[in-house]
Amino acid sequence: MRAPLRGLLLAVAASVACAGCSDQKIDAVVKKLFEPRRSPQQYMIVAVSESDPDARREAVAQVANSKDFTHDWAVKGLVAIALLESDPQTRCVAIRGLTRARDPRAAETLLKILNFRDYDPGEVRPPDDLVRGDATAGLASLSDGAVADELRPKVRETLLGRVRSDTDRHVRIAAARGLAHYRDADSVQGLIAGLRDDDFAVVHRCEQSLAELTGVTHDCDVYAWEQWFEANREDLFARAGTLPESRRPAYTNHMEQAWHDTREFLEWLFPGKKE
Repeated sequence: MRAPLRGLLLAVAASVACAGCSDQKIDAVVKKLFEPRRSPQQYMIVAVSESDPDARREAVAQVANSKDFTHDWAVKGLVAIALLESDPQTRCVAIRGLTRARDPRAAETLLKILNFRDYDPGEVRPPDDLVRGDATAGLASLSDGAVADELRPKVRETLLGRVRSDTDRHVRIAAARGLAHYRDADSVQGLIAGLRDDDFAVVHRCEQSLAELTGVTHDCDVYAWEQWFEANREDLFARAGTLPESRRPAYTNHMEQAWHDTREFLEWLFPGKKE
């Protein structure tokens, strides 16, 4: 590297380190600036060997965001990290990478995490709320076509269990979202029971999933849903695929969202006359 250019980069690194910082911090910035860029495979080695959890988390993110994240070696590494990593945030990065890869092993891994009591601790580390939340959200996303047919009953039962009894609201919301992809009576009944949840965000998601499954809405009225279920037990999905008007999103793409937000702003800025 030419001396003037190197001097300029050193000056930039020093200014980024902010006035008053120690020489060690400046040295760390300079070292990071000039160190050779690692390949995704090298980052994976760091992810499974580094003692610093922050370094492991950054390395997993580099693998998950690389163009190689669907390669067999990458998926295997992400599976191992998702199952056994001690740092919850690093596990979550691996889970999100697996979900995005939509590899058949992803659903198997997330099922193991959520059903960890069925496995030896040496095979699956017990998850905390954060990890359960990402694992459930991952299963919900994968349920849209990326779960093998033989695994779908197990995934549905796992999601039903999370809606019924998980202590974390984010897990219950994600599980309710996932059940919208399982068109059977058990899913409908589980979501109707979820309408009794103390958290309205969970109730709202259960209602949305019921509407997506059946084409019907009862505005979160659990008693109306129970009566509807008994009256339509033999043909629960006659109107499936026709989402009720009140449950349709206000927009479906970025352009529609921009127009919706603009209209909302203009209505706020220039309110109409009161009746």
